[in-house]
Amino acid sequence: MTGYDDMPTGADDVLEDIHSARAEINAIIEELSPEQMTQATDDGGWSIKDHLAHLAEWQRRGLGVIEGRAAWEALDIDRETYQSLDIDGVNDIIFKRYQDTPLNAVLTDFRKTQERVILTLEQMNEDDLDRTIPSDFQEQYQRIIDLVEANFAGHDREHVEDIRQLANEPVD
Repeated sequence: MTGYDDMPTGADDVLEDIHSARAEINAIIEELSPEQMTQATDDGGWSIKDHLAHLAEWQRRGLGVIEGRAAWEALDIDRETYQSLDIDGVNDIIFKRYQDTPLNAVLTDFRKTQERVILTLEQMNEDDLDRTIPSDFQEQYQRIIDLVEANFAGHDREHVEDIRQLANEPVD
């Protein structure tokens, strides 16, 4: 079980944390040219566009679990494949899926997914957030709030530094 002692504990706190994390990303990408978002890549070959597609896809996974769907279903990966892969394998599928997607489509998807996250969470109360997670996720998270924080604000923050570094890379 991952430590979640410093995570927000209420519905309003969770929404505020998600808004704050997303504002960090938006502040960076709003200043970038399309070339900066697509040409510079990290050691894994990911551009900023790839990081944004990845974040949107994992948010869909979190939303799917909140809605009672299986993670593999929410990610549109067949069950057998999903269960046979580690996180890097799943991330590779997502990377390949969006690698040739135009930047504008990824940005639109990124923003729409975030809107859906906010709308979903605005409809949830403390009891909803405190619900136990489906059993196939209990090794990672115990409650919905744990999944929400890790898959939304927490995950955004994991990628902020990568996005920031790529934003400062020179583009040929």
